[in-house]
Amino acid sequence: MLVQVRTYKIKPGQMEEFLALWRDHVVPARAANGYEVLGAWNDADDGTFVWVVSHAAPDGWDAAERAYYDSPERQSVPRNPYDLMDSWETKVLAPVAR
Repeated sequence: MLVQVRTYKIKPGQMEEFLALWRDHVVPARAANGYEVLGAWNDADDGTFVWVVSHAAPDGWDAAERAYYDSPERQSVPRNPYDLMDSWETKVLAPVAR
């Protein structure tokens, strides 16, 4: 299982619209494509939104992402979430043996 930490800087005044889009469309689209949202956090004061998503990714993270972005579920998201962001950073992390 791999996880990805996704950190976004939401444009001023766009957090509520972004959260509705993310909750109502992005999360279900991810779930339909084998992802699980492990958690999400935001700081509405400075526009930071961070979420962690996991996937088994048997063919690697890039393959899972290509399948997701090409999927009908992602194509049906009514607005591109990136339009509501000033910047974003993503990082895929592998588990550490305990």
